[in-house]
Amino acid sequence: MANTLGTAAAVAAERGKIAALTEAGCEAVAVHDWYTRVLFEAVRDYKIAYVSVWRNANRNRKAEHFYVPYPGHPAAADFVRFYQLPQTFFLSDLRDME
Repeated sequence: MANTLGTAAAVAAERGKIAALTEAGCEAVAVHDWYTRVLFEAVRDYKIAYVSVWRNANRNRKAEHFYVPYPGHPAAADFVRFYQLPQTFFLSDLRDME
């Protein structure tokens, strides 16, 4: 991922743009520290506009098809740590845009 992000960030900068990581994820978040140890470590050194993880499916139809941990999942605490990092920015961090 670092090679891809490095190339994307360099090409974007050459063109006056900012790169984004538009598709990412670890299905069922099987790596319980994936958000802090894998995703954050991969993106931390690059200027990127955003990271978007894949969707969470309806758990009743596809039990293991999710990319953001739900409350009680073993990776939930790691996602909270990722959310709390000063380098991450979520919708709740936006000021009122009215």
